[in-house]
Amino acid sequence: MKPVILVIDDEEAIRLFLEATLEDRDYEVLTAGSGAEAIALANETPPDLALLDLMLPDMTGMQVLQTLKARYPHLPVVMITAYGRTDSAVQAMKLDAFDYVSKPIQLDRLLATVAGALEATAEARARYRHVSQTDLFGADGDIVPSRSPEMLRIYDVVRRISGGAGSTVLIEGESGVGKDVIANLIHRTSPRRDAPFLDLNCAALPEQLLESELFGHEKGAFTDAVNQKMGLLELADSGTLFLDEIGEMSLPIQVKFLRVLEKMTFRRVGGVTDITVNVRIVAATNRNLAAQVKAGTFREDLFYRLNVVQLQVPPLRSRPEDILPLAEHFLRVFNDRFGKDFTGLGDDARAAIEDYPWPGNIRELRNVLERTVLLEDGPVLAAAHLQLMADGHGRHDLPVALQDVLLNPLPRAGVDLEGLVRDFEAALVRKAYDAADGNQSRAARLLGLNRDKFRYRLKQYGLKEQA
Repeated sequence: MKPVILVIDDEEAIRLFLEATLEDRDYEVLTAGSGAEAIALANETPPDLALLDLMLPDMTGMQVLQTLKARYPHLPVVMITAYGRTDSAVQAMKLDAFDYVSKPIQLDRLLATVAGALEATAEARARYRHVSQTDLFGADGDIVPSRSPEMLRIYDVVRRISGGAGSTVLIEGESGVGKDVIANLIHRTSPRRDAPFLDLNCAALPEQLLESELFGHEKGAFTDAVNQKMGLLELADSGTLFLDEIGEMSLPIQVKFLRVLEKMTFRRVGGVTDITVNVRIVAATNRNLAAQVKAGTFREDLFYRLNVVQLQVPPLRSRPEDILPLAEHFLRVFNDRFGKDFTGLGDDARAAIEDYPWPGNIRELRNVLERTVLLEDGPVLAAAHLQLMADGHGRHDLPVALQDVLLNPLPRAGVDLEGLVRDFEAALVRKAYDAADGNQSRAARLLGLNRDKFRYRLKQYGLKEQA
């Protein structure tokens, strides 16, 4: 199949030029003149690469970038920037854009960037398909053994419901504890294992797009509905649909989704025909849904429909017996992925890992081990290799690695500037959140941000609902 490239630019001449150029190189090209059109096209036909102008008539290129990356985390996005606007391009790179090209576009540079992005992403996806199944599962597909009584109880419940008719499951726990892994385990141990397992993050899309993604839509249902589209409920028929961050679902969509749980029927957006499905729903949240029910932001009847089987996944700090086994597991996984020669954790690294409270839970532990194995060399992983917060609770001004860089000569091997900047920003976000006693608006003002941008950073660094 031809790689699909989505070109997003409000200048028709640029769109036509890029479309003709790329089609001549045997790429399939979709074009959009606005952010909304681009998002709709991407939902209709997921692209393999996006070329995205920073300036659009209805929203900023940054907003489109964040929306696309939330829906398709592995999608490479190449930003198109006006001459002299490299500051914005660098900001986009921090939001995980693959690269940028400047106007006037140099054809050789563009084609090389496109080819490089597609090649790098193909390799990463191949590795991801292999490694993602072993990141929290053993190489033979089994879960990494846990010594935690709480986790053992969860695994026991999963075993008990594995042969059932498909009762709805609600998984609660902080961000990063592995709720998605538990959902996948429920699917893989059930009679539905050979049917689709699909997932949807309810916080990642605006309300209209979330509704369309979940229920599908008929042609002409709204302005950008140029074709009929099946929703995830249909696509997951006979399988499992995992709805992450379900506490973010709006009340109008909650009403429609309640009908699905009650009758297993729904209508596409703009449709008049009932569609019946047989799908198991596994939902997850890092919020207190019972409190949301009392506050009137989550329907009580939907809460009880979801809460048939409840699993409360403990934070990593409350299961210290699992921290080192998980760290050693991730060390083996990334050692293999990156072709490194680490033989194990040094005593000082083991002590540092055990002493750190892991506010980002398993996700943070995984990311720390991935970054460390990628950037450092073995054979023994030492505490100095790790980039943990200085006092173990994230209240120190600077991450350890950043202090080392500022107080000592630069190492000959250089430093990971982007990683240091990310760590510094994460530390500032947490410091502002703590200083504001959890008030997001006040914390945002301390950093000169609006509330939406601050909330995005809380979520980006795995700090939401944890501080």
